[in-house]
Amino acid sequence: MAQVHGREELVGQITADEGRTGRRAGLWSWLLTTESREVAECVSELYQGEAVGAAPGGDLHVRKLHSRGIAVIVASAADVRHRLALEKEGGLVHACDGSRFLPPMLDEGKPCGCPDDPFERKAAARSGAGPRPDARLVFCLAAAPELGELSFQSSAWQLYESLESLSHKVERTGGPAQMELVLREQRLATRSGLDVSFSYPEVHTVRRLSVAQAGLHLAA
Repeated sequence: MAQVHGREELVGQITADEGRTGRRAGLWSWLLTTESREVAECVSELYQGEAVGAAPGGDLHVRKLHSRGIAVIVASAADVRHRLALEKEGGLVHACDGSRFLPPMLDEGKPCGCPDDPFERKAAARSGAGPRPDARLVFCLAAAPELGELSFQSSAWQLYESLESLSHKVERTGGPAQMELVLREQRLATRSGLDVSFSYPEVHTVRRLSVAQAGLHLAA
């Protein structure tokens, strides 16, 4: 995994096991991918993990974690990425906050031209003509911060929308904050009468940590 993010290397990545089925979703689940057996085993103990096989391309440990929510500690606003992005073969061609361009765009700060209407915005993303959510967190697990930093990334609109206000709260704290990654389920009936179940991630509850609290967590 060994990805460098600012201060140090990441020890793994957690993603939402987002799915769509014709029946009610069973256990809540996340996927952990890490090169560290110690991290895999420790996180599995915390969140009822089960091995789901090796990831391609190396000695990676993959665990399915069964938990509705995971409490995490984000060190600063720099560890929260909340944007809409569009990539093509040449790389990133659009990055914005829905109204203005964001770095590394040359037109940073200028109007991006995205629709104000959320339905139009999502339609443009589905067609490939507009950007889609690109949300990313770098964090320590509140239950085991000594393991090091992990990342979470998702293109789910629900996560993007829940992170929008929380990202500003993290900026205002000016320091470490605790939040919770949560899996939600939504059930819909299709026109054909099929009962479809969706699972998707959201972020909730930013709680500011004092310097003393952060020191205790990170030294635990």
